[in-house]
Amino acid sequence: QCIVAKPKRVEYQKLRPESELEIASLNRVGSKAVDFGYRTSAGRDGTLYGIKADYLLVFFYNLGCSMCKDVREGLVKVLADPDLARMYDSGKLKVLALYPDEDMTEWDKYIGDIPAKWTNAYEREQTINKGELYDLRAIPSLYLLDKDKVVLLKDFVNPQDMLRVISMREG
Repeated sequence: QCIVAKPKRVEYQKLRPESELEIASLNRVGSKAVDFGYRTSAGRDGTLYGIKADYLLVFFYNLGCSMCKDVREGLVKVLADPDLARMYDSGKLKVLALYPDEDMTEWDKYIGDIPAKWTNAYEREQTINKGELYDLRAIPSLYLLDKDKVVLLKDFVNPQDMLRVISMREG
C-alpha cells in the first residue's frame, strides 16, 4: 500500500504493486468470499454460495502437486478429530476440493485421489483464473468460510489452523 501511495513514484513503477495489492485484497478475512460456479466429478453444477453448511473449507489444488497431496492427507487427519468428525458427518462442515485449471483429461485421472465425501469439482468457466477472483499464486490454498460465506481463514495450508478456528468459534 505504501508503494502505491507514494506520489514521487512514476506511474509504471506502481503497476506491479497495484496489481499485487488488488490480488491480496481479494476475499480478505472478515469479508464475504466471491461466489463462483463449478461442476462436480459427478457432472452436477453448483455454486460456492449454494453449499449449505456452518463451515465450508475450500481446497484449491493442482494435479500431481506433492504439496497438494500432503495438505489433502493432513486434512483427512484433521477431519478425524472427534469434534470435527461429528460436524463433518452431520453436514455442518463441508469440503469443496476445487481444481481451478483447464486440463480435464488429466483431472479425470486424479478424481479418485479426492475423498469421496468431499465435493470434488472444477471451475469450468475459468473465471477464477481469468478474473483473478482468488489469490491463487501459490497452490495448494485453503479458505475457511462460515455459513454466510464470510472468510474466516485465507490462503492457509496447515489444516490445524482450521481446527483451531472452529474450536474457538464453537467454544
